[in-house]
Amino acid sequence: MLKFLIIAVGAAVAVLLGFRRSREWLLEEVKAFSDLLLLRLLRWSSQFGSELSPDGQIEQMRWRNLRLRDLHGLMLRSKERQRRAAGQGGSG
Repeated sequence: MLKFLIIAVGAAVAVLLGFRRSREWLLEEVKAFSDLLLLRLLRWSSQFGSELSPDGQIEQMRWRNLRLRDLHGLMLRSKERQRRAAGQGGSG
């Protein structure tokens, strides 16, 4: 059963690598996963935040949420600009 699973995963990866869009998507997913693992390792090994008081932890969480909200807003504005640029390029 394990051999079959390994062969099936290998075949799926080979098919994905055969198409350019799939290959790009797969590489982005691998990079995102490796980034996640690296961040977890760094946080675990550095004991990040262990010295914070409960109030400090709440403040750090607020700052994190604020940064994430700002990044989300930047992403939305960028997508809107791209959409407008694509609309102007197509009509000109």
